[in-house]
Amino acid sequence: MFIRKAANDDSEAIYNVHFDAIKNVCSSHYTQSQVKVWAGKIKPNAYLENIESKEMLVAEINDKIVGFGQLNLDNSEIEAVYVRSSNLRMGVGQRLFQKLVKIAKDNGLQKLSLISSLNAIEFYKRLGFIPKEETVHKIAEDTVLQCVEMEKVL
Repeated sequence: MFIRKAANDDSEAIYNVHFDAIKNVCSSHYTQSQVKVWAGKIKPNAYLENIESKEMLVAEINDKIVGFGQLNLDNSEIEAVYVRSSNLRMGVGQRLFQKLVKIAKDNGLQKLSLISSLNAIEFYKRLGFIPKEETVHKIAEDTVLQCVEMEKVL
C-alpha cells in the first residue's frame, strides 16, 4: 500500500472510491433514500478545489486508488476518510488517518475534530476520537444525515 498526496488527475478515482463507500459501506446505517441523495450529490470535478487547497491523500494498492483522506488545516478538521468497500479491514483507513495526523502535528495542530457518519464511529473511536455530540448534516432540502461530532487531542 502506498499513501501519497492527491493530484488533479486523481479526481475521477477519488470520486469512484467516495461513491462506492457511500453506496456499499454507509448504506449499513442510512436509508436507501438518504444514500441515493448523498451519492447523487458528489461529482468527479468537485474534488479539484480540495486537492489544491487542502491536505488530500490517496491510498493505492497495485497502482489503483482504494481510499482517500482529507484534512483542513485551517479549522483542524478531518473532513473525509473513505475506503472502497472491497478494501475494508486492510488498514487503508488507518494508514490514511496516521498520515493526516502526522501532517496535522507537523503544522502545529494540537487537536483534531471531525463529523463522523454513523457507520464510522467505532473506527474513529479505535483511533482515539471521543464522541462529543450528535448532530445532523443537511445534504439536501429534504434530506439530513445523523452524524456525531468527535475530537482527538494530538
